Amino acid sequence: MNIFTPSKLERDCIVVIGKESTGKSQLIAALTGETPYSANFRGSTVTCDTYQSEAYTFIDTPGILYRSDSVTTKKALRQLQENDTVLLIVKATDVDRDLADLLPLVADKRGVVAITFWDKVLSTVHTQQVVLEWTETSNLSIVTVDARHLTIEQKDYILASLQEPHPFPAQWIPKRAGWYIQPQPTLLEHPRIGWLLAIALLLIPAIIAVWGANSFATLADPIVQNAVAPIIKSL
Repeated sequence: MNIFTPSKLERDCIVVIGKESTGKSQLIAALTGETPYSANFRGSTVTCDTYQSEAYTFIDTPGILYRSDSVTTKKALRQLQENDTVLLIVKATDVDRDLADLLPLVADKRGVVAITFWDKVLSTVHTQQVVLEWTETSNLSIVTVDARHLTIEQKDYILASLQEPHPFPAQWIPKRAGWYIQPQPTLLEHPRIGWLLAIALLLIPAIIAVWGANSFATLADPIVQNAVAPIIKSL
């Protein structure tokens, strides 16, 4: 397992915080153009994916899926040093809940907010005004992105903002955006055919395996019999 060497620690450390499936890893990869390696964060028991760039070491903390997962994130946050910066990732489709759950974890830390999956939100005057008001009331750098298609301008803005991050206000309660975009249900989640598909997916591998074994036996049987017959006759 890799560990942080002194040369790596000389870079400014960016600790990335966010829930599961918010596009954290994709965004960091787009910012650095690098692939990660795994390491324990500063001797703690928290294993993180780590990305290196010329100026920064990005620490991708484990994604928070349940409220109990925040314990792991808090362990990582306890390791933060004075010059460390937080890149807080929230999902545009559920931005109100993400901000409410994650802001208490980073209160009084310095950082930048990236709102991912912005392509899922209809960009209107209202949505733009909401983000602008958050920026003005928090004094934070807040950027809306599609992590899969990060533009050069967005990348430059995020990296520039990380050079001079502002503290997360301890008492800041952002105005509710008021939107929630329900993900499209998959076929397995369909109320009528979902259970049938689930059963089919469980049975199909077994059916294929049995069919393959029977087909092989049918083909191999005459070959084996022809090979064994002379031996049997000679006995």
